Amino acid sequence: MSIGLQFTHKCGDKNGAVLDIVFIHGITGDPDETWTNNAGGFWPCWLADDLPGLCIHTAGYPSSFFAKWAKKEMNIHERASSLAEHMVAHGIGKRPLVIICHSLGGLLAKEMFRACCEAQDEDWIALGDQLKLVVFFATPHKGAALAAIMNTLIPRTSSPSVEALSNDTGYLTNLNSGYRDLAAKKGLTTVAYYEKYKTKNVALVVSEDSADPGNTKTRPVALDADHIEICKPGAKDSPAYLSVSRHIGKVLEGCPTLEEDDPDDGLGPYDYSKPAEHDRRTLQEKLIDAGREYEYATANSLQNRFARTYYRLGLFTEAKTRHDTILSVVEQRFLTHVYGPKICAGAPESEIAAALQEHVIDPLCTSAQYGRLTNSTVLQALYYLTEQCHIQWDKP
Repeated sequence: MSIGLQFTHKCGDKNGAVLDIVFIHGITGDPDETWTNNAGGFWPCWLADDLPGLCIHTAGYPSSFFAKWAKKEMNIHERASSLAEHMVAHGIGKRPLVIICHSLGGLLAKEMFRACCEAQDEDWIALGDQLKLVVFFATPHKGAALAAIMNTLIPRTSSPSVEALSNDTGYLTNLNSGYRDLAAKKGLTTVAYYEKYKTKNVALVVSEDSADPGNTKTRPVALDADHIEICKPGAKDSPAYLSVSRHIGKVLEGCPTLEEDDPDDGLGPYDYSKPAEHDRRTLQEKLIDAGREYEYATANSLQNRFARTYYRLGLFTEAKTRHDTILSVVEQRFLTHVYGPKICAGAPESEIAAALQEHVIDPLCTSAQYGRLTNSTVLQALYYLTEQCHIQWDKP
């Protein structure tokens, strides 16, 4: 990147979310490429798919920044303060926050956290207070690793400058001790990962020892990757993605709900948290009666995933209202385009599946009105409605 500091909303519902996630890239990286795997998957938005209630953002800065910092041409504290101001200007700090950072981006995150904790500005203070989890991917917390990063990834950086920054000033030691004390005071959870493979077949850049921030409850976790690939999980079942998802899920469990002003005004979407009074057959019974018993295992798993998220959001929250709206649209489209003209008319399974894809799944997945939905999310909603007795798959 050659332009200045950027802060961008990438995915997730800005208004209905209960937790903000901010990704901060490292040296030589950028807000997109750093978090995109070799197959082109931008995994931050996987989190928004799998953990409803998230709003995903990226922070970006010129890739030359750390080289200039190493040469003492730029102050990292000033850059961190600028990042804090950008974040509060974009509304970050009004709800719980998670920061995920790679390499030297972690230093920027720690400096920003310290600046917020020491600030007089009430928005900056709120930003520091709302930070619940920091995830470090191969961030050096000791000076020797900083020199390794600079010399491996930016070999043109002058060696004397790097060595002075790494060994003489004690900058990393001071920054980390401050972070450790503030994290303990604020109850901030810290997660750290380190690489097991050499980068460019030259050096193991951030070792287990350097990746350890020293927090009492933090134990660095090894990942089978080099310094560049460590923050690019290749699939949803990769150790890195599963681990990050688990920690974010724990933060979500403690997120407060946002009550609506008047949940009983009768003007909002229908409340789907209770089963309908008619057709009280179970999901399995409905599918068996429709000759679709082969779908039950998958259908039950999908509806359970939707139900867990839906009920965790609590009653009368903005996020729950969004889910009720989605359920209402799915129900209406299913009844109008699939149940009446196809199922009740005895259409073959191929026509039912085509109508479901064309009139229910595709419209919701392509419309920005409902946030970033996937096929899986719509199917989760569909089977949840079946379980809750709002729709059926067999003729009357």
